[in-house]
Amino acid sequence: MGNTLKDYSFSFYAEDKPVKGYLLVITESPPDYVKWRLWLNNFSLTKEFKPNLSYVTDERKELHFHIFDVTHLLAKGKNELTVNYNSARPLTIRLANATMIVRSDGFFTRYSLRAGLLQLKPGEAMELKSMGRSYLVVRSNSRGKVKISNGKSQEDMLELGHECEEIDAEGDFVRILNSNEGQRTVTQILLHYSYASQTPRLDFDLIPELSGNNLQIRIVNKGDVDIERLTLIVMLNGVTVGFRTLNDLSRGGETECVIQIPAKKGLIYIRSVGMRAGLRKIVEKELKRETA
Repeated sequence: MGNTLKDYSFSFYAEDKPVKGYLLVITESPPDYVKWRLWLNNFSLTKEFKPNLSYVTDERKELHFHIFDVTHLLAKGKNELTVNYNSARPLTIRLANATMIVRSDGFFTRYSLRAGLLQLKPGEAMELKSMGRSYLVVRSNSRGKVKISNGKSQEDMLELGHECEEIDAEGDFVRILNSNEGQRTVTQILLHYSYASQTPRLDFDLIPELSGNNLQIRIVNKGDVDIERLTLIVMLNGVTVGFRTLNDLSRGGETECVIQIPAKKGLIYIRSVGMRAGLRKIVEKELKRETA
């Protein structure tokens, strides 16, 4: 951002109203403080503010971490973040990250959220403890490679550059190795989220029955929790002939719908997606229609 680009915006979505929400914006700029403005859902968080964390990098620039509790500003559905900057001095948005915590019956999550700057010189490695799953954001001061491993099945070699890269890893720890021996390439770890979740079983069944041109579909919830939303798509010989959206199917409950289909022979394909708090279950069924 600078002379030509004055605004930077991005949208993110919440499936429900979050009970807690955090916003992290990482900026990079020349030394000395650079002023800019931040808006969330048309609400100005601040006009002039100092970062929570600041670091001087080897590139003669400053990396700033701005952390906000935005629980009261987040809404169910679409949320929009806008950075406004009006200066000739360059400002780079390295990362904009929204973390939202939603309450849902049957779900339990332990988590650790850490942000800051951890730099690895060529040949250096760091092991970060994990609760079971890790989400990391890493970058490099120049083109280079980094090896990610968990001591068991996962071992990946990634190409890094100035742009931030996201990493998902499983295991009790995650090990990051700067694999650029003999170079001045520095690996930067900016974010490490670790979490462990206990999720209920989301499951349902489709029982279709064809009578003339009417396709009756019975949906039975066989899972541990209510299904918040369920979509049905019906296709005949590869062409979509029906679509339904159903809401709030209780645990152990059932419902049904009727979809009219054309009077044609062929293969009837039914695809349904059930959803609950980020979980998804897909069920597919087929019927062969011999006569029209």
